[in-house]
Amino acid sequence: MANNEEVNGCASGCAGCSGCGHDHMELPEDMSPIITLTDEDGKDVKFEILDVVALEDERSFLIVTEVAEEETEGDVEVVILEIKQDGEEEVYDTVTDEELAKEVFDRFTKQQEELDEE
Repeated sequence: MANNEEVNGCASGCAGCSGCGHDHMELPEDMSPIITLTDEDGKDVKFEILDVVALEDERSFLIVTEVAEEETEGDVEVVILEIKQDGEEEVYDTVTDEELAKEVFDRFTKQQEELDEE
């Protein structure tokens, strides 16, 4: 997927961020950042940013979920996107390596648990 919009902050704010490097901003409680990405077929798809995860090797990842037309209950399917720089532009690549995806997802769930404890 290619980036179609700029991301201006972490969904979880500084408390849940592992040093993503984005400028953090405070959003109203009922508002979540939405980005539009273009898939391989050229179709625009809206995603909600759930969190940003930074690993010890300084790579950062967006944890996103596709914005549904109707509200869904229960488990939410997430997509893990690696944040990369292409010159001055920020681009997102879908993580396809299962081991890396598991590492990032485990860190994401740990961050969510830490936020819940606060």
